[in-house]
Parts: sequence; structure tokens; C-alpha cells
Amino acid sequence: MKVPRVLWKNLWAAPLVGALIFALVGLWVRSRVEQTTRDEIAARLQTVLHANINALRLWFTERQYDAKSLALDLRVQAAIAELDALAKDTNTAELALADSTPARTLRLHLQPLLQAQDYLEYVVVSPDKRILASTDPSLIGIRAPRPYDLFLNKALDGHLAASRPFARQANQSQRTEGPTMFVAAPVKSTNNAIIGVLCLRMKPEKEFSSIFSVARMGKTGESYAFDRSGLMLTATRFDPELKTLGLIPPGRGNTAILNLKLLDPEEDLRPGEQPAKPRNQLNLTRMAASATMGNNDFEVRGYRNYRGMEVVGAWAWLHDYGMGVATEESVDEAFTTLYVLRRAFLVLFSLLVASGGALFGFTLLVERLQASARKNALAARRLGQYVLVQEIGRGANGMVYRARHSLLRRPVAIKLLSPDMTNETNTARFENEVQMTSQLTHPNTVAIYDYGRTPEGLFYFAMEYLAGIDLDQLVRQFGAQPEGRVIHILRQICGSLSEAHRIGLIHRDVKPANIILTRRGGVCDLVKVLDFGLVKAVNRGTAVGMKADAVVGTPHFMSPEAVENPENVDSRGDLYSLGAVGYWLLTGKTLFDHDNVEELLVGQVKESAPHPSERLGKPLSPDLADLIMHCLAKQPEQRPPTAEALERALAGCVSAGGWTPQDAEQWWRANVTAVEALPAAAMAEKTLVIAPRS
Repeated sequence: MKVPRVLWKNLWAAPLVGALIFALVGLWVRSRVEQTTRDEIAARLQTVLHANINALRLWFTERQYDAKSLALDLRVQAAIAELDALAKDTNTAELALADSTPARTLRLHLQPLLQAQDYLEYVVVSPDKRILASTDPSLIGIRAPRPYDLFLNKALDGHLAASRPFARQANQSQRTEGPTMFVAAPVKSTNNAIIGVLCLRMKPEKEFSSIFSVARMGKTGESYAFDRSGLMLTATRFDPELKTLGLIPPGRGNTAILNLKLLDPEEDLRPGEQPAKPRNQLNLTRMAASATMGNNDFEVRGYRNYRGMEVVGAWAWLHDYGMGVATEESVDEAFTTLYVLRRAFLVLFSLLVASGGALFGFTLLVERLQASARKNALAARRLGQYVLVQEIGRGANGMVYRARHSLLRRPVAIKLLSPDMTNETNTARFENEVQMTSQLTHPNTVAIYDYGRTPEGLFYFAMEYLAGIDLDQLVRQFGAQPEGRVIHILRQICGSLSEAHRIGLIHRDVKPANIILTRRGGVCDLVKVLDFGLVKAVNRGTAVGMKADAVVGTPHFMSPEAVENPENVDSRGDLYSLGAVGYWLLTGKTLFDHDNVEELLVGQVKESAPHPSERLGKPLSPDLADLIMHCLAKQPEQRPPTAEALERALAGCVSAGGWTPQDAEQWWRANVTAVEALPAAAMAEKTLVIAPRS
């Protein structure tokens, strides 16, 4: 017994379906939780990012208004106006300008205010960008350094301005004094002309960096700002670690500000290990590359940050300040809950697999015991009240026995499922065949006597025993048949199909092997239509055990619509198959000579079969040949409308009376020995159609 077949057994079906549903639900839940977690992380990252941006804007606004309030002070305006006038006097030296009365006035007035508000110094710049006054006298009289353009140009246009952190250099020594930043406000005269810019200097290590240290996530989260080149503008919580990694200078006062570029190291950096690539060969991180292009975005599937750690993050570019802002958190910390869920799911799934394996082993054992019991019952040659006499046929899924009723002594044919093939699908198909066939009482349809199941689980049904020859054997053994006999046979088949069609049943597998020619009650050439295993009830869906769109039937005898649109096959599909049977009987050949199944199916849809006279090689009665071709029309509406109509048309053919009961009796008398010598298994095997077809 093969293991895959056991999976369909009754005992295994319930736990298998339960396990499958549990696994599918678990995978769906895991997928939904993963997506929900990503959505929540994205929302959290963007919330922190927006909080940082709003805090930054608020801080800049407050600082700019500090500069504005001082720039609007009348004493400041008057002093700067006097300084501007002195600066325009070419006789005034820088030293005189620094020691002038308006310069002292500014110093005395602004110095206490700057100290109170935590500013480092002030600088007054003229419209031509000369420094007119400063807390640092060495700067007076020189031209403002180029980095001052970050805020001076905007202030000279009459707007409040703020700079991002930059490296400040004294003009004389060209010595870098470390990172600095400014806020500035234009100073206007009474006629509203700009006479200078008041600039207030701050240290970014203080309030500016602290803004980004407030809103951050977990133990690995950080927020920071950077410029267009990807240079860090804020200190980070990981400054000590960055020094051990060699990313920033080791001095005590050094921070990441202006010392760290956001490059992707392409590996997880570790202290004491040499990076695989020098930094001048590295590219910006995914976040920095996107932000410096002016994009606002987020990433929750992970990317490497400047330390090589896998992180999730959100970022934005602030065009009005010329800087980017980002917030990040390590992937491991962000997805901690999800990882716990994954582990729990794996544990549960492992337990499920282990339980399923144990149950499968138990089921396999039970099924083997049941199969053994069914085989033993079969070996006893008794099924209920029927005694099995001889096996007369065997197919892929079962067998047929000649048997007798133990009390009536009536010979019957017992059709039963193989013990190894007893499963839900095959049983359903088996029951469907019995139920459908038992509704039919026409004398040309095989009669069903009984249906049962033994205590060991053997399914069987008893039908009338037919000693004879099927139409496939008839032609193969005795060649093409006379026209009169063909009409006689086809009319009987029409009678059987008419009854089935009237109650809404379609056979779907009309073919020579499913039609038996026998003798019964002294009547020779009596037709019996077999095998309603593929029967379909019109308007009641697909046959039990069949796929909705299954292509069913035998390729040589299938209608075009059965190939192209199986769900829409109606009774006229049976008439096409019956026409193909008539073609076989008249010519001794099938419609097409293709051996390949695919070619046969294409032929049924697109090719026209040769005329029967051409196929036979001699003339046939035109009315019968044309009627056969009428049945073989590709479009159902071009065929006879019903089996009754076809039977009447056959009765009207010239050759309809060409085969008499005496002819039939004479044929059987002459060929009975040859018919009885045929292997009975051929008929039985063609009858047994149980497994689903696709």
C-alpha cells in the first residue's frame, strides 16, 4: 500500500485537514502580525522623526526671534547705524572701529543678554559683508568668512536666518576652532533699509544636539542631523563607541559633529578589526543617499547604518535649513516582539509536525490492518449475500467478479473497489455511479440490483451479468459493421440516452467500450449502455469527485465543448460521442489517427473528420453517412436536438430495416464461440471508471 494513498483515508482526513488549517491560519496570522509590526514601526519612526523636526523648528524659531528682538532694539539699531557710517569713512581704521563709542555701547548692552541666553558671542556684519562689531575684536574689519554665507545671504534679503553647524575658522590664522552655528536678523534704518545683520553664535554640542537626544527609541535608537555631503551635524549617544571604531578622533572633547560622514561600511564594524574597504571607497548609507537627494522616506525592512548595523529608519530633508534629519533603531530591537512570535510559532509548528508524524504512523498502522481485513474478506469469496465465483475484470481502482446471490442463485456482476483504493474520493465516485445508474430503468441500460459495504469496509454493487461483446471488441474482431446493424445498435443507444437526458443526466463517456452487445431472453443484439461513473446532473454542478473544470471522457469520442468548456457540456455532447461511435462501427476507424492525446483533443476542436465513405473506402448510404456527420458538427446547435430526434432520423434511413432479428440470431449462432473466447476482462476493465479524471 502506497503512503500517498493513505493520506486520503477516512481516519487520516480529519487530523490532516486540521493540521493544514492550523498551519495556514498560523502562517496567515504570522504574515498579518509581521505586516502590522512593520506598520507600527514605520508609524513610530515617523512620529519620532516629526517630533524631532518640530522641536528643531521650534528651537530655531525661538533663537531667531532672540536675534530679531535684539535687532529691533533702538539702541542696537542706533549703534549699528553709527558703526555703518564709520565703516564707510575710509579714514577709520579697524582698531578705531573696534574702540568706537557705538562698539562699546553694543558690547555693554548685548554682552549681559548673550550670557543670560547662553549665546557665545555676537557679530555685526555690514551689507557688504564686513564685520563691523564682534565680541572677538580680532574679527572686526575683516570680511565675513565664506561659511557665513549660510545665513548672511538670507538675512541681507530681509529674513530671519539660521545656519546648520559648520567649522568656524579665524580669518587670520586659518585655524579651525571647532563646530559653530549662528542665528541672524537684519537690522534696518528708519527708512527700512538694511544697514547690517546681527548674528548670534552658539555651540551645537549644547542645545542643538540635545534636541535629538530627547526623542529616540530603545537602547539602540538615535536621531541626528547631517548636511548635503552626509556629514554628521550632531553628537550621538554612541560617540565613545565611534572613537573605539576609529570613526571619529579619540580626543576627549571630540564628537561626531563634522567629524563623521554617513558612509556604509558594507559590514558590521567591530572594535579592533580592520574594515574590509578604506572609507574613501565607500558610498553613503541608503538613508543618507536618499535624504541628500531631497527625499522624505522610511525603511522598515532593514539597511546598514554608518556603523554597519542593520537598522530601520525614517528621514526627511529640511530645505529651509539645508540639512537632513533621521531617526533609526536596530532591526533586532525593533522586531523583538515579532522574533518572539516567530520562535513561538516554530515551536508550535514543530510540535504539530511531531504530533502529525505520530498520528500518521498510527493511521498507517490502522489502515494496514483494515486493508488486510478487507483482503481477507475478499479471499473468503463472499460479500454479504453474494458468493464470488470468478474474477472477470480488473482495473486501476478495483475489479469485477462474476458472482451469484446465495439464495436466488441468480448470476450477477459484482463491481467493487480495490481494498487499497478505498478512500473518500473513490467511494464518492463509486456511490455516484450507483445512484445515477439506479435511476435508469430503460431495457438498454445496465440494471443495478444492490449496493453495500461489508463490515471490513469493502464497497461493492451488484448489477446484471452481461455475457457478450462490447462494440470496441466487435469492430476489432469482426471489422466494420453493416449499415442496418449499425442503425439497429445506435437506435437502442438513443433509447438509453433518451431516458437519462429526460431526467437531466448526461453520460459524458459514450464510447464503444461502454456499450455491450449481448443476448437476453432470446433477443439477440440487445444493447446495454454501461459506466455512468462520469455522469453529470444538469443544473446540479459537477459529478462527485470531479474537478469543476475537469476534462472528462475518452479523447477519440469527446465532443469539442467537452475539451474547451467542460462545465457547459449538455446532452448534445453525448450525441457527438454517439456519432463518433457510429463512425467507428461503419468504418472500423476512429475520427482521427493521432496517437498523442493533445493532438487528439486539438483535432476534436479544430479538425473535421473525413467523410465515412472516404474513410471506409467505398460508398455508404448518403442519408446515414450525412446523419453521422450531422452528429459530429463542431457546434452543438448544429447537431440533432435530442436523442429522440436522432432515433427518429435513424429509423428513417434507407438501411434501417437491413438488419433483421433473423440476421442477428444467425450472426450470434455463427460467432458465439469466438465471442465467448474473448477475454471477459476487456469488458469489465472498460466498465470500471472510478478514479477522478483531470
